[in-house]
Amino acid sequence: MTERELEVLALLAFGLSNKEIAKRLVIAVGTVKVHVKHIFAKLKVNRRTKAIVQAKELKLLD
Repeated sequence: MTERELEVLALLAFGLSNKEIAKRLVIAVGTVKVHVKHIFAKLKVNRRTKAIVQAKELKLLD
């Protein structure tokens, strides 16, 4: 997982929306969506909550 994807994942875990993540990271909402899509693919999940659970199991989140 890329450094940026890990940043997006951490913000997902805080419950932020794509728009809020984009604002915080100073990137476009579309870019956030691409990162989220890649995160889901890498973690083999299809929902934010599942991504967070999987990331915690893999110790990607503190």
